[in-house]
Amino acid sequence: MVSDPSASYPQLAAAARNKYGANATVADLTTGWLNGRADNMRAHHRTMRAWNDGFYRSAGTVRPAKDIQVAYWTGKEIGARQPAEYLSAGRKLINYNDEYLYYVLGQPQTFVYPTGQRIYQQWTPRVVRGSTAVPARYDAQILGGVFAVWCDLAASQTQDQVAAGIRMPLRAMTQKLWDPRTPTLSWTEFRALARQLG
Repeated sequence: MVSDPSASYPQLAAAARNKYGANATVADLTTGWLNGRADNMRAHHRTMRAWNDGFYRSAGTVRPAKDIQVAYWTGKEIGARQPAEYLSAGRKLINYNDEYLYYVLGQPQTFVYPTGQRIYQQWTPRVVRGSTAVPARYDAQILGGVFAVWCDLAASQTQDQVAAGIRMPLRAMTQKLWDPRTPTLSWTEFRALARQLG
């Protein structure tokens, strides 16, 4: 993303004004496109989901449809919004927290491979951004969590290495989705049980 889309993309700014009026911006054009995709999904009895950085914070001419779910992955982008902003607006959210649930091959930028231990001991479905949980009043709006494998530097690991690297993080995430409370087993006990089960 850029800090001033209208300056960086004047053709898109002109298209926005042409479609939505003199005060429209690139954010309006983008939001209109997103709403169009949501219309297509609804026509097939599906629910649209969009990455959190695909929603613009600024109040523009076009508002995103209320039923579009938020796939919240990071809060590091320009104009980032806290998860509670989406939740307090009534949106449903899926947790993709890049601090815990992103396995990015080669660990580019600031990404590090997630560990099962860290997920097991620190993460819950309410830990949507960073390591701070949103209030419990939003539990019903958080639909779950998704573990993502991104192949940014695909040659960094073989398929077997990826499988080995995500095994315990997936097990820990599954446990915490099933029961987000503080685990009764220690990490060592949980890991031993996971190995025993295969």
